[in-house]
Parts: sequence; structure tokens; C-alpha cells
Amino acid sequence: MKTNRLIILFAIIVLLAGCKGASQLLNFVKCDFDFKNVTDVKVADINFSQKRSYSDFSVLDAAKLLKAFANKKFDLNLTVNVKSHNPNAKKASIGGFDYILWIDNVRVLDGTMNQKFEIEPNQTIVMPMNFTIDLLELLKGESRDKVLNFACGLATDNADASRVKVSLKPYFYNGTSVSKFPTYITIGGDKIMPSN
Repeated sequence: MKTNRLIILFAIIVLLAGCKGASQLLNFVKCDFDFKNVTDVKVADINFSQKRSYSDFSVLDAAKLLKAFANKKFDLNLTVNVKSHNPNAKKASIGGFDYILWIDNVRVLDGTMNQKFEIEPNQTIVMPMNFTIDLLELLKGESRDKVLNFACGLATDNADASRVKVSLKPYFYNGTSVSKFPTYITIGGDKIMPSN
């Protein structure tokens, strides 16, 4: 209900402003979004997609992981893919978005992506979003085994909307200024809505 009221309010602003970018942003917000999957899960340049336990790591992999732990540089890189369908009669687009990445209902990363997406009428696209997480900071105080198990768990087929969610606040450029949609759109799982 709250989101529908915001869309109506934003539509009124678009009509008053008469801005093409705002109109395409409104169309974007009215698109259908579905969590697709998590891909390209890597730590220390090791692809975790086929890793389930220690026995799946080679000697070279183990050396890379030990070095990463020793250097306290244990970044997790992953791509969250969101499927977007534009049911509107006109093109939908955004100039970028603020984001919040959630894993296991924990807010793990906030930021901005200046990544433009365009969706033609009745078209479905996959929006890939690349994230880097400092696992040692996220799992501070946890054992090396737990850190590795966390990364392996995200790389399995079970790393779906029940574990990973993305909240997006899309925006468009109007000359030199930026106009943002007033709230976040959350994709995946139980639709945790951020407070701001």
C-alpha cells in the first residue's frame, strides 16, 4: 500500500515536471522484479561455484586462502542477478541506484551504482549487480572454517532469495541534478524494507 501511494505521488511529480527521464524512471519502478540467482562467487581469485567443503580445494587454492587470511584481505566478490520485466507501453530506464545488500536478513553493504539499465516495452532483462564484501569484517571473530562455509554456502544453488536480497532506490539524471525515487524497492525473500 505504502509503495503504491509513493508511485502515485511520484507520478504526479513526473507530470508536473514533464521530464522524460522521470517518466522512464516511473516506468522502471512499475516493472516486475524477481530475484534470479547469485553467480561468480569468488574469494582470493578462487571460484567457489563448485566448492562445498575443504576437500574441494586444491593445494594451490589452500595456499591462496591461507595467504588471504594472513594478509587480512579476504574479500568476497559476487554477482546478484535480478530479472526485470517491463509491462509498460513505453521504455523504462534508470541512470543508477542506491543499494542495500542483505544476506541472511543482515544488512551487509550499502552503496551507489552508476549503472544504467534500459528495458524496452514488454522486454525482460537480467540486471547483474557486482558486489565486494570484506568477509573478515562481516564475520568478525568467527573461525576460518565458518568464514569459508559462509562463502561456500553463497555459491551453492541454495543462495537464493531466502538468503540474498537487494534493496534498490533508482534515480535518473536531470541535467546536472539527480532525482531519486523516494523509497527502496526490495527484491527477494521476505521483502525487508529499509527505514530510509
